Amino acid sequence: MDEIDDAILRELQRDGRMSMAALGSIVGIAPSTVFKRIEKLKKAGILERFTIVINQKCFEHTLVAFLNIRVDPDEKMEVEEFMRDLPGILEVYEVLEPGDFFAKVRVQNITELKRSVLMPLSSLPGVKDIQTIISVRKIKERS
Repeated sequence: MDEIDDAILRELQRDGRMSMAALGSIVGIAPSTVFKRIEKLKKAGILERFTIVINQKCFEHTLVAFLNIRVDPDEKMEVEEFMRDLPGILEVYEVLEPGDFFAKVRVQNITELKRSVLMPLSSLPGVKDIQTIISVRKIKERS
């Protein structure tokens, strides 16, 4: 990777639908070269996928919460697998402290958070504690 690849990645993160011509104009190379570099980045595994970002304010599922989850070490894999399948959970990270997992959740309201995420998760034998942090406003999000 070089400075041109870095510039291409930066611009694609800003607008993944940008045309090859527009991208080439910004980074100072021909559109065909942009295409070849993007293909090379995909083959190298640097670019995993292209996606869209939906404005969640337009939908009912606008409550964002973060969960700090402590689990029994012997049950860690089962809890991890369970969280993979819960639709309200968007992201899960294994962390060192103060818990074992940190999860980002998006649901319609607090009732749904309790019913579809917290209650099922807390009923697992390996879950020791769940600390819930409810977001009041998104200041910055970048993928």
